[in-house]
Amino acid sequence: MNNSIILESKFTKHQKTHLTLILGMPIIIVILKVLSTDLNERGYGSLLLLMAVLLLIIALQFLEIGLLKKKGNLYRGTFFFGRLLLKEKINLQSKTKVSILKLTKRQKMAWFSIANPDLALSYYRNDITLLNNKHTEKEVLVSLDNEALANKTIQFLEENFGLIHEVYSPDFS
Repeated sequence: MNNSIILESKFTKHQKTHLTLILGMPIIIVILKVLSTDLNERGYGSLLLLMAVLLLIIALQFLEIGLLKKKGNLYRGTFFFGRLLLKEKINLQSKTKVSILKLTKRQKMAWFSIANPDLALSYYRNDITLLNNKHTEKEVLVSLDNEALANKTIQFLEENFGLIHEVYSPDFS
């Protein structure tokens, strides 16, 4: 049994574009301005700091989300090139079932709002959802693009935590 599964990028392509353009481009412009002047020790220090921030912004784009099992507990993790950076414990108390909810979502396109204010991109997401016995309480564990990856995640949860995969059907009686 594998103790972790890395799923997909933490950010969507749209979010990565925002990171690059809104945060990265101004820093690149400032770096070019600093390079065009005569640099002293203070200038080299500023340049080094700006380069470090730019590298951090670039590194953010390579973050991935995943799940891991540690000492019998389920964690949602943030990975960087396969190495765990952050983890968040998921409470499985009263959560015995798991389901895939296939949802259609919409993303407003920020760059085209002036030309066409209602322009939005529709896409499908597979939400891996933890459920109680009656399916009346639900908690989204992760949201994935790929259905095959969602099924692989369900298999990981069944094998490692004994969760039962069921079709979502709430019983309010």
